[in-house]
Amino acid sequence: MVNSAYDKSIKSKLAIVTLTSKFLQAGPIRVRYENGFLRYISFHNTEIVRMIYFAIRDHNWQTISVTITDESIVEHLDSFEVKYNWHTVDTAIQMTGEVVIQGNEQGTITVRFYGKALSAFQKNRIGLCVLHPIDGILGQPVQIITPDGHTSDHYFPTSINPHQPFLNIQSMRWRPLSGSTWQLDFWGDVFETEDQRNWTDASFKTYSTPHDLPFPVAVASGTEFRQQVLFRVADQALADTSNWAELSKWEQIRETAQASLPRIGLGQRTNGPCLIATEAALLRSLNLSHLRVDVFFSLPNWQTLLTNAIADARQLGVSLEMAVFFGSDPVFELNLLRQFMDRWPVPIQSILLFDEASLTTSNKLLQALVPVLRREWAGVAVGGGTDDNFAELNRNRFDFDLVDFVTYSVNPQAHAFDDLTIQENIAGQSETALSARHISGGKPVHISPVTLRSRYVTVAGSAIERQNTPIDHRQATEFAADWTRASLIALARAGVASVTYYQSHGAGGLLSGDCTFPVYATLKEREKFLS
Repeated sequence: MVNSAYDKSIKSKLAIVTLTSKFLQAGPIRVRYENGFLRYISFHNTEIVRMIYFAIRDHNWQTISVTITDESIVEHLDSFEVKYNWHTVDTAIQMTGEVVIQGNEQGTITVRFYGKALSAFQKNRIGLCVLHPIDGILGQPVQIITPDGHTSDHYFPTSINPHQPFLNIQSMRWRPLSGSTWQLDFWGDVFETEDQRNWTDASFKTYSTPHDLPFPVAVASGTEFRQQVLFRVADQALADTSNWAELSKWEQIRETAQASLPRIGLGQRTNGPCLIATEAALLRSLNLSHLRVDVFFSLPNWQTLLTNAIADARQLGVSLEMAVFFGSDPVFELNLLRQFMDRWPVPIQSILLFDEASLTTSNKLLQALVPVLRREWAGVAVGGGTDDNFAELNRNRFDFDLVDFVTYSVNPQAHAFDDLTIQENIAGQSETALSARHISGGKPVHISPVTLRSRYVTVAGSAIERQNTPIDHRQATEFAADWTRASLIALARAGVASVTYYQSHGAGGLLSGDCTFPVYATLKEREKFLS
């Protein structure tokens, strides 16, 4: 069982943020202004909206950084106005613009966004977004008003919705558990809402530019973008028509999760030398379960990479977790792998089966390989899911009876990379674990791997890209240690059976030479806060 006192101390520690921020008041509404965005729009200390911000996403869904200039904040007793200019800090996407944020005595908050392209580029999305917290809104009523005035009634999903629950939004009214009805009005584009728990974000997001439109989109130099979001008390209250049946079912799923200490493994270092004796000795004291190795038959050096992983696993005295990515002839490739592994006396704990083209598991792949694995590698646990975010498992389901466990990867920076967002998104990890076990009919959940930063940019180039994955600058800091501790608590509480964290050594790992990073101590002490 997870130690609740320790859990509270971690939450308290993670709540300490070093970024400069300012609380502003708009009548009864309190909001935190931080780095150009609004966070924690609250009424009587209850969070109503998590965040209002703008995002520029390139053709690979990477979020482009911006610099704020000429910032002006004018405060009155019950109102405020914020203005600033902004520009991108990216050579491929050059833009500039202005944001105006106003809050009045009635509690109405208006955010106006303007942007202008200074160069030609491709984009997937540009514009304003609103994040809704998951606490207090799951199963609660929502009313959507479309641009043509049509009104429809919905609920915020309880289990993680694989697709957009609300589409074609001009305005939305919703009634959280706190009781009041709130409204958001949108201008400048067509908006819709997605369940961001699919990417382990602890939020829903209402954003501009529908996802079913073709992307990327070519943007010509000089193109202008204008949008506005208005938050206010609704002009029409919603009755308490909460979806109590679905909410009760989801709460039961939470309550029946059996908290346990998951097996802990590490990933193979892919961009450097094998373990040296000093590193191996330090890592052996962690009582690890396994070492993950990625096998891409499309890489000409796959046998060398696998040989290095085997050498590291033998030094650590652990089994291999093999993530195998198959091409056009999976049976032939599996036979190649089996013949290769016959030369090495190293135990294989589990094998994860993926199509390289999609990084997901298909019924076709399972039907071709599982009978061979059951016959040739009896005792090796077989898993399927995705090497991508939980969203891809949720959207690409297969015959779960063919596997022993389900798997997906986690990184907290799918949408934003600031410290506070990464901390907030811890809550989304347990949500995905509960959903994964629910949709798979109770299969064990193996999360592999957990990394601070995504290991690749494009699915098509993932095999090569992950050989030189950029390392997050926080990997060797106390931040990573605290975040990992909170992550492990959340996953243990959700009953996850196995977790693979980071890489074994090097800049993306737990240590380098005889120098251990703070995250090393976190994993070494895990039984203290997971007992």
